[in-house]
Amino acid sequence: MIKKPLEALSSTASRYRGAIGLQIEAFWKRNYLVLVGAVAVVLCLLLWRVMFGIANMFVGFSEGMAKYGFLALAWAMVAFTGLYIRSRLSINPDKVYRIAMRKLNTSAGILEVMGAPLTGTDLRAYVMSGGGPSLKNFKLKLGGKRCFLIFPIRGSERRALVSVEVKKKKGQYDIKLLAVDIPMTSGPDQRIFLIGNEEEYRVGGGLISELRDPIVKAMAAEKEFEDLDEKEEQEDEERELLEEEERQKRELEEEEERQRQQEELAKMEKGS
Repeated sequence: MIKKPLEALSSTASRYRGAIGLQIEAFWKRNYLVLVGAVAVVLCLLLWRVMFGIANMFVGFSEGMAKYGFLALAWAMVAFTGLYIRSRLSINPDKVYRIAMRKLNTSAGILEVMGAPLTGTDLRAYVMSGGGPSLKNFKLKLGGKRCFLIFPIRGSERRALVSVEVKKKKGQYDIKLLAVDIPMTSGPDQRIFLIGNEEEYRVGGGLISELRDPIVKAMAAEKEFEDLDEKEEQEDEERELLEEEERQKRELEEEEERQRQQEELAKMEKGS
C-alpha cells in the first residue's frame, strides 16, 4: 500500500524534474551568449580584485593606476582566454580545405587517375553543425563541431569533386571523410575514399550529397561561362580585325586622294 504512493510521488517528481530541465535548456539556448558574457564580467572583476590585492601587498601604486591598469589587464586576460577557447572549438573551412588539398596532392592513387598537379578553385560550399556549449540533464557540455565541405579540383587530365567531413576533437581537426568523385567518360562516376566509407558519406541524412547538387550546377555554369567568354573573345577579335581592315582601307583611300590632288596641282602648275 505504501509502495504505490511512493512510486507515484517519485514518478511525479521525475516528470517535474524533466520539465524543469527542458525549461532550463530552452532558456540556455536562447540566452547562452548573455550568460557567457555575464560570467566573463564576473571573472574579470574577480581577477581584477585578486591582482589588485596581491600587488598592493608588495608594491605601492597610485589609486588611479591600480584601478584602471589592473582592470585593463584583467579584461585582456579574459578576452585572450575567450579567444583561445573559441579557437579550440571553432572550425576554419579554409584550413580544412588546405588539409584536404595536402592529402590529395600526396595520394598516389588520386594523382595517377587525375594527373598531377591538383589545383582547387574559389568555388566551395560548407555547412557547420553542432558545437558550442549545451546544457543537458543539468550538466554543461561542449558539443563536437562538424564541418561538411565540398569543392571541385582539377588535375592535368580530369576534374573531380571533393567531399570532406571534419570534426573538431580536443582542439584538433579529425577528418571523418575525404572522398573524391571523378566523372568518367563511360559509365557512372568513380568515387574514391581516402578516408571514411559510403556509410560515413551518408551521415546527416546525406548532407554531403545535398551540398553536391549546387556545386555541380556551379561547375556546369562555370563551363558555360568559359564557353561564353571564349565566344566573346572570338567576336571581339573578329570585330577588331574588321575595324583594322576598315581603318587600313580608309587610310589607303585618303592616301590615294592626296596623291590625286597632288597630281592635279602639278598639272595646273605646268599648264600655267
